[in-house]
Amino acid sequence: MSTKRLLEVESKFLFKPSLIATLESNQGTPAFTRLEALGTHQFTDTYYDYRNILSKNGIWLRERKDSQSTILEAKVRISGDFARSTFDEITDRKTITDLIRPHLPQFSEGHENFGLDRLAEFTTTRQDFRADDKFAIVLDYTDFGHSVGEVELMAEDEATAHQEIDGFLSQYQWFFQKGRTEGKLAAYFRVHGIDTST
Repeated sequence: MSTKRLLEVESKFLFKPSLIATLESNQGTPAFTRLEALGTHQFTDTYYDYRNILSKNGIWLRERKDSQSTILEAKVRISGDFARSTFDEITDRKTITDLIRPHLPQFSEGHENFGLDRLAEFTTTRQDFRADDKFAIVLDYTDFGHSVGEVELMAEDEATAHQEIDGFLSQYQWFFQKGRTEGKLAAYFRVHGIDTST
């Protein structure tokens, strides 16, 4: 009997730096049932594409490097938009090769990054939390001045996971601010004046 792949279901949110201490001490109203601070770490993401062909097809190929490892990963959008989305995350190189070949038949399979162009590169400092024994909360600060938060669940059923995330955000809305959010990559393009429409 085959098991379904776990999908990364996430919602981005705005947060006020002035509320970080309240979050860390779990003194908000209401307080989280349980909150674990999992530490802060830093990593550098490099995104690759060719004439935006992959991203236009909902595929983001990135290399994530931290002090311990370097991982090549394809994030494939299953549904949603930049604020509320579901992704399949693939780290197996053969599966990534099979994924991008139909879109870029000319790519170099033997090349470290498939011979694709470097689209963006930036470093992120991330604070990780686990709330109510289930929800991952990440607070990201980039080296180009952008910050954004995400609540994530790994789940088989994306509709149920989104409902759970929505309820979680609503329950603790003292921290999870409503408003238009912008992902790190979109913010990078805006700040650097990069046109990704062509």
